[in-house]
Amino acid sequence: MSDYSTSIDVDGDGNWDDHTVHEQPDGSVELHADMNGDGKVDFIGYDYDADGLVDASEYDRNHDGVFETQMRDTDGDGWQDEEIADRNGDGAVDLAGTDYNEDGTLENVVLDNNFNGLIDTFVQDTDLDGRQDVVGFDFNEDGNTDAVVQHPNVTEFVDPVQYPNINPLLAN
Repeated sequence: MSDYSTSIDVDGDGNWDDHTVHEQPDGSVELHADMNGDGKVDFIGYDYDADGLVDASEYDRNHDGVFETQMRDTDGDGWQDEEIADRNGDGAVDLAGTDYNEDGTLENVVLDNNFNGLIDTFVQDTDLDGRQDVVGFDFNEDGNTDAVVQHPNVTEFVDPVQYPNINPLLAN
């Protein structure tokens, strides 16, 4: 057994959470946590290089035994800044977002709100204040924005957003 040690805040409440460490034969480490006290793991963190920073994670947010949310640290600083999720449990990604300024909220999110595999909504926090400023809709799901609702306090210009007719993160 090595001297591996790290602290994790799984639920983002500012407190370190209890977890178990599982060192893997390849040198990586898995961190497991039971967030609701039912004796089942609902968080798995992956530290691929055993440097004490979680590189990727999976969450069972509704505690049903299915890990519907995956997160990644795309720049190696220990902050999970990209999220994909299957919100309805059908096995397909229907939410993808990025937390650019690492404040705990997603600044750019694309959604499949009717769960048919096509993006129909995008949400942006353009001024990085943790609140949604722009919501765009693609009603006919042709990849072009049909309507945009913008918060009145946002003054910057928002470019029309165009996405392909498939979920961009299904391959990830």
